[in-house]
Amino acid sequence: MVHLIAGFPSLQGFTEAARALRAGGAEILEIQIPFSDPTADGPDITRASEAALRGGFKVRDIFKYLRAARQAGFRRILVMTYANIPYRYGIKKYVSDLQKAGVEGLIVPDLPLEDEESFYQLARQKHIAPVPVGVVGMPARRLKLLEPYHKLYISLRGGTTGTATRISAETQKFLSQLSVRHEVYGGFGITSARQVKALAPFVHAVVVGSYFTRTLQEAGRANAPIYQSVAGALRKLL
Repeated sequence: MVHLIAGFPSLQGFTEAARALRAGGAEILEIQIPFSDPTADGPDITRASEAALRGGFKVRDIFKYLRAARQAGFRRILVMTYANIPYRYGIKKYVSDLQKAGVEGLIVPDLPLEDEESFYQLARQKHIAPVPVGVVGMPARRLKLLEPYHKLYISLRGGTTGTATRISAETQKFLSQLSVRHEVYGGFGITSARQVKALAPFVHAVVVGSYFTRTLQEAGRANAPIYQSVAGALRKLL
């Protein structure tokens, strides 16, 4: 599962990156709608989101990027953003419009499970999967709140994205137990083939985001072709 930011570096650049990722074997694409005040993003994704917003990205532009992702070959697409955006858009319309666009699931990392104001219920009614976010090692009382959800995004550690993550035996055990009942996507700080190999047996999808954002940033600075840059970065993970 790979993560790209709508609006970064451009629609054409996004499309080239998506094509390279799909051709290289990525199965699920998580598209982030950029937001000006993120809480879970590390510096690379934050800078990329800021660049997208400076470039004029608007929330309704997400549908252009969804079409581009499908044209690139992705059939499984999730949309991630922060709660302010769907609530300002109107949660009923947000869920409905993204369901009509063929989105499989919705991720809102700063939406509290105890006070989600019917967002997840509305998603289920539209046959679109709500994907709550948990963290490795979260206490049993918090895990109980995740039980009703089929798909889970599990952060491999606290903090923000981008910093390297150690895949410990405790992490593997935690994920394997969750994976019995849920479809688990595990991410945060995946930057090497060693990490992918250590994580893959214990989740349904390894999530890689900041790594590819940095690849796009480096390609831009070097004026290098995006498709080849992203394809090469993906091969290093396999």
